[in-house]
Formats: sequence, C-alpha cells, structure tokens
Amino acid sequence: MSFKAVSGYFAAYPNKGFQGLDSSQYDHLQLISHKDWKELYDDIPKDTQNCHYKLLILARHGQGYHNAAILRYGMKEWDAYWSLLPGDEHGEWLDSRLTPLGKNEVRRTGSNVLLPITKQLGILPDVFFSSPMRRCLETFIESWTPVLTEVQNASTRDEISPRIIESLRETLGSHTCDKRVAHSMATDEYQGFCMESGHTVHWEYVPDYPEEDELWLADHRETCAELDIRTKDGLFKLFSQLSKEEKFISLTCHSGVIQSVLRNLKHPPIFNLETGKVVGVVVEVPVNTAGQGKL
Repeated sequence: MSFKAVSGYFAAYPNKGFQGLDSSQYDHLQLISHKDWKELYDDIPKDTQNCHYKLLILARHGQGYHNAAILRYGMKEWDAYWSLLPGDEHGEWLDSRLTPLGKNEVRRTGSNVLLPITKQLGILPDVFFSSPMRRCLETFIESWTPVLTEVQNASTRDEISPRIIESLRETLGSHTCDKRVAHSMATDEYQGFCMESGHTVHWEYVPDYPEEDELWLADHRETCAELDIRTKDGLFKLFSQLSKEEKFISLTCHSGVIQSVLRNLKHPPIFNLETGKVVGVVVEVPVNTAGQGKL
C-alpha cells in the first residue's frame, strides 16, 4: 500500500480523473468545498486502523540566483552552458541562495498565504521539514518569519526545529545549483539562526550526516524516474517520523520535488508553479509507514 492524495479539497485536485491545472492561470490552492482552512481541516477523513490522514503543505523556494540566470539566458542556453558553471557576474548559484526578489517573494507568501492558514487553523504545523539546500533554508526562515512574528506571544516555543531530509532535494547532477555545499559551511551560516520573530532555528540532521554531497554527480543528470524513486524514499522518511497526532505538516523544497511528490501521491500535475508558491495536499498514509519513529 502506498501514499496517495485525497481529492475534493483544493482546485488542483477537485475529483478523481482530473487532468491537472496551470497554476499561472488558476489558483491551485483555492478551497473548493470549504469556507476556510479550519472547516477543511476538520473535514479531513478520520484515521482508521489501516490509514492515517495528513494535511501536507508543500512550499517551493523563492527565486534563487539560478532561477534569475534562467530568465536572463533562456532555458536552452542555461542547460547547455550556464548551468554547468558556479555562477556569473550577477551572483553565484552553486547551492544557490535566494536573490533579494526571492526573499521578498517568500515573505509575501508568509504574510498572504501561510499566516492566514495558521490563523484560521489556530495552530502551527506539527512538524516542519526542509530540503538541505541553502535556498530552502532561507525560504523557511523568510516565509515563516511573518507567521511566527504574529503568533509569538501565543507560542510557547522559542526554538523551531525543521527536520532536514536529504533525499527531498532538487533533481541531481551536472547543474551546480543542485550541488550541496559542505555541511559545515551550511551549519556555520544557518544553524542557530535568530529570526526576526525572536525564534532560533535549530536544523535537525540525521546522525552522521555527510560533510560532502554524496548524491550529486557532475556527469549524470537524474532522470524523472530516478527522481521519483528518490522522492518516494524521502516521503517514507518523512511520514515514518510522524505520530498519529501529528497531522499538519510543512515541507519546504523545490519545484522538481513538488512535481515528483505529486506523481508519487497519484495527484494531478500542477503546471507552471512559480517560485515562492505553496501547494496543499491531503494525504492518505498507510499505518505501516506512519509513526515508525524518527529516522
């Protein structure tokens, strides 16, 4: 039995057989049968002996320096030449950081999307997950700052601990933007980061997390099928950490990962998902996966 998306909650998956939606033309996050997120959350199926149900929020990172380069040079030139380099005169995109525009994008997402969701639900996500790439670490910080600033007086937590899942990162190989910098470099920059809300970010990595990137290869670009296998493993690692009570889940990741997650969940495609955008999915998780303990 595998994970699968449940239809009937969002415009991106209104019913079985739906063929997909162009998110540049339609609001894929629109609620179709509920007046607000609280009503939607209360209408998620009750857990059974065989399945648990989760509300998964998938957030694409904001514009990185590699995204800006693609706009500047075009996809053909990017794939053929620029993607193999570490950067240009406008900035470095090896394990790309966010551009100033990208930081503004995800700040707006925090204020205009994540804050209304959490205010309507009256809770923060039970567990935060993230890709290890720097653009995702920065997206988490920037997008959740407006939320945590608003709820800080009601929150009893002064430390936020997103869990890093190495396998839920962008398509691997050849493109330098998708090569992870050394673990010590990332932790020196982001571990213990103090957010404007006053919260400290403690990124949780698995024991013996590798210092160097062991997944990325210079001479092989991951195929779609290979990405889906890796993403399925990442989803297992994510859902196996959750208890029955942990139902509201956040994952900060990448466009390619989101599309792969949707394929793994048998969810219709969401085309043209822009940087900084958020996708909502109700997921059915088999009990032999859920609640197996932190990996």
